[in-house]
Amino acid sequence: MKDWHVHIGQYFEAYYDFHDVFWVLKNNGVTEAVVAYLTPRFDDEKHSLDFYHAVLDELKEANCFAQDIGLKTDFLHWADPLVIKSISLEKIFSEFNYSGIAIHPLLHNWTKEHPLLLTQIFEFAQKYKLPLFIHTGLSEADEPLQFEKWFCKFPDVKTHLAHCKNPDVTISLFSKHPNLLGDTAFCPHDSYSKICKAGFKDRMLFGTDFPITHWYEQEGNADYEFNSLNKNYKQILECGIPPFHSAH
Repeated sequence: MKDWHVHIGQYFEAYYDFHDVFWVLKNNGVTEAVVAYLTPRFDDEKHSLDFYHAVLDELKEANCFAQDIGLKTDFLHWADPLVIKSISLEKIFSEFNYSGIAIHPLLHNWTKEHPLLLTQIFEFAQKYKLPLFIHTGLSEADEPLQFEKWFCKFPDVKTHLAHCKNPDVTISLFSKHPNLLGDTAFCPHDSYSKICKAGFKDRMLFGTDFPITHWYEQEGNADYEFNSLNKNYKQILECGIPPFHSAH
């Protein structure tokens, strides 16, 4: 079983250690996971670069641990414009074996403030046949239509739209762009159902957004026990696809 949407690292006050997250996945029958290290927005280039290097060291440890427990992990590079302006994507990908790139428009206004860097990301993904993973939502800042210009220009880049909360927009984009996929993480039940009825069930991949699911369940409690993490993931599996209806 593959979970296409997993995170490690700091989420608000809670720090989700990769050891705990990976053990939960392993305990619940997951054999492969797509993992992105939670990355905040920085306004200072030095802070962005310091964080990038600290995360790089931790990802190397996380990768070794995942191999030790037999969990296949596909790590994503979380794109930060301040980092990409200073370190080329070629250099970034030479320092770690990333499997794709994560883009979060709520943190960085890629289409309006960084369109040239966004084009560089798509060009890089096209050249090296890497998938892109884009957070999408219902607000003006993260609605997926803003990226359609790039979907048209780079039809060979496989792009994964996380959450798919707006079914009509998702169906429209899926209809026009066969390179697009979605996931079930925090996807409303009615949205998922409508997308499937439109004929795109095979384009909706199982993703959980774990352990963000745990954070919302605990109402932002920064402290957690391993058992509560494990229980949260079991509940996700018991609920089926999509695992949660809600608010993220």
